[in-house]
Amino acid sequence: MNITVRFFGLVAEVAGSSSAELTDIADCNSLIEKLNTDFPKLNNCQYSVAVNKIIATENINLNDGDEVALLPPFAGG
Repeated sequence: MNITVRFFGLVAEVAGSSSAELTDIADCNSLIEKLNTDFPKLNNCQYSVAVNKIIATENINLNDGDEVALLPPFAGG
């Protein structure tokens, strides 16, 4: 199973990358653990997780071909 992770804004700066391809990730919680291992600076970064353009408010199972986005906090203006 392959998923694409896209990093945006400050999250991309902290990760030092704009995307990553990962395999064998079952759910959002497993994804965050893997990302914190692969990109340790993300441990200190706040972000929202979106799966296929829908913000995840709970742990979601991931499927082959899913696209996950890590989004920095939003600010209004």
